Amino acid sequence: MTTNKNNGTAVAVQENSNSAVLTAVVVSKPDNGERKAVNILSDLIEPSNYNARKTFDPDAMKELAQSISVHGLIQPITVRRKGEKGEHYEIICGERRFRACRMLKMSEIPCIVREATDEQAYDLSISENLQREDVPPMEAAEAYKRLIATKRYDIASLAVAYGKSEKSIYQMLKLCDLIPGIAELVRAGKLTASAGIVISKYDKKMQADILKDRLGEDGRGEWCSISAGVLEGKIQSCYTNNLENYLFDKTACLKCAHNSTNFDLFAEGGGCGRCTNKKCLSDKQTAYLVAEAQAVALADPKLVFIGDQYSYDNEATTIIKKGGYEFKNVQTYNLKSYPTAPTAPQATDYKKPEDFGKAQAQYDKAQERYAKQIAELETLKEQGKIRVYAKIGDNSVKLHYKDVATKDTKSNEQLISELTAKKERNEELKAEKTAEGLKELLRTEDIPQSAFTADEETAMYFFMLSKLRRCHYPAVGLKENDYYGLTDEKKLKIAKSLTEEQKTVIRRDYLYSHLTDRTNTVADTKGGMLQAFATQHLPEKTAGIISAQAEEYGKKNARLDERIAGLKKAEKKAKAEAKAKKAEQTTEAGKSAKREEKPGKESKKATATPTVSKTKPESPAKEQPKVTVTAKTGSKPEAKPTLKAKEQAPKVTTIPANPVKPQSTAVAVIG
Repeated sequence: MTTNKNNGTAVAVQENSNSAVLTAVVVSKPDNGERKAVNILSDLIEPSNYNARKTFDPDAMKELAQSISVHGLIQPITVRRKGEKGEHYEIICGERRFRACRMLKMSEIPCIVREATDEQAYDLSISENLQREDVPPMEAAEAYKRLIATKRYDIASLAVAYGKSEKSIYQMLKLCDLIPGIAELVRAGKLTASAGIVISKYDKKMQADILKDRLGEDGRGEWCSISAGVLEGKIQSCYTNNLENYLFDKTACLKCAHNSTNFDLFAEGGGCGRCTNKKCLSDKQTAYLVAEAQAVALADPKLVFIGDQYSYDNEATTIIKKGGYEFKNVQTYNLKSYPTAPTAPQATDYKKPEDFGKAQAQYDKAQERYAKQIAELETLKEQGKIRVYAKIGDNSVKLHYKDVATKDTKSNEQLISELTAKKERNEELKAEKTAEGLKELLRTEDIPQSAFTADEETAMYFFMLSKLRRCHYPAVGLKENDYYGLTDEKKLKIAKSLTEEQKTVIRRDYLYSHLTDRTNTVADTKGGMLQAFATQHLPEKTAGIISAQAEEYGKKNARLDERIAGLKKAEKKAKAEAKAKKAEQTTEAGKSAKREEKPGKESKKATATPTVSKTKPESPAKEQPKVTVTAKTGSKPEAKPTLKAKEQAPKVTTIPANPVKPQSTAVAVIG
């Protein structure tokens, strides 16, 4: 055995006859005079369950064993006594070195024996592994998780203890949130730890989708080789939705665990973030669109919803249709769109206050233009010059309109009449659809048999046998293919020898055939019997059909009632405005008449009456028009002459009674 000195540590190397190293015995430099290395039989040493390392690479273990065989065990393993009498030892630190020594078949292994509680041993074991530079990311993550699980540490204290940043420890801990398949890819080195941290932000279902669709269970997927930054962008693009694109109230979303801004404790945040819960997002958007559609329909009773004939109805459109609202298939390219309200600027989007001020001024002008455009359209709508439609899109309810020709304009009374007619037709449709449902029920469901309640004659069964369904032929001794052989003679023979059970089958089939044949509504006598028959034998399913149709058309009529009420209100308002306008015009006319009467009264006070001298007409042979002289009183003359073409009016000279100070003016009017 030879002894070498290495920095105060004695390394004893035992050699065999072939100069090959068999055992390395270390006598450690005393640690504060308390601990030193001792040789312990390898059979008395056992691994600990505390070790963070769970995998041991075979090639790496061979390299370590080779190094120990050449240089000796430079650093002994750390153990503690176990057992009631301390008869064996548990490894605290150095399981890889222990395994390498066993590979070399060393009978004794240098160890430092420490007195340690379970908690101390646990911390030492994990710390020893975490302090290595080559610790695998998944093992480090699991070690941190174990330490936090002891409740003796949190992220902040771990950061201090191991000289790491809180963010790095938090990110490592996120690796523990990976599903087993992706965690195994990180453990095997087929996926980087950074990529694993990116994926760990998302829920288990999304991780499973990413593993299946993009990574592959063998780690050969298209996303395995890309950087973490690129991976983040691809996940957001393929599996998330930007909340800023949605108009519903996102207050609850700001603190939601499925909001990307809340994934990282150390994220700077800002903005709405991206939603990873597609089901929740879809439900909120649908509820918002339904509420918006109901609001616009209630505000305008003339409004009609539109849709494309060959397009797919989103969930909101389906709900509105089921709610009884009127829909038409209209090509939107023939329509004009309502103006879109401008978006108010946010001060946080501008670095300089003056830039925000300019944006605010531009917004105010845009808002003013928008309000003016909306007011103009509302005026045209009230005048009946445009017709308004609403289309439920994926993100909002958009209004459209088209110009209406005068001949196509309908008054409120006409619309009320049409809507009332639709209500009546809905009642008819309800009855018809109910009958249709009941007939289908009776066609598809087997009718329970029971005792017939009336006495029938043989002749009745003779005729009723023609309505017997083929599936019931065996019940009366016939084969299903005897349809064309069922002669009158055979029917009569059967009718004379029927049992009560057979009679019941025939009677029921007879009723079935007549009730289901050409019964289009439950509103008439025949339809009422159909409903009663179905209720008697299939009460629950019949009630379901009746209830469904009553609910559907009840909703439709409720919507029509809303529109009728709105139209009546609008008509009442229009009549009141017309009445007020007429009264205003009457009042104004009265005031004008009074203003015209005042100069007339003053003319009576004139001191002299003007005279009119008549001049002879140029053609004495022709009858001259009469001339009437009247004072200017403001009142119209009884009649005005009309002069024929080329006929010259006579010259009229008006001579005032007092040419110096006339008190009134005389006007000659040709009568």
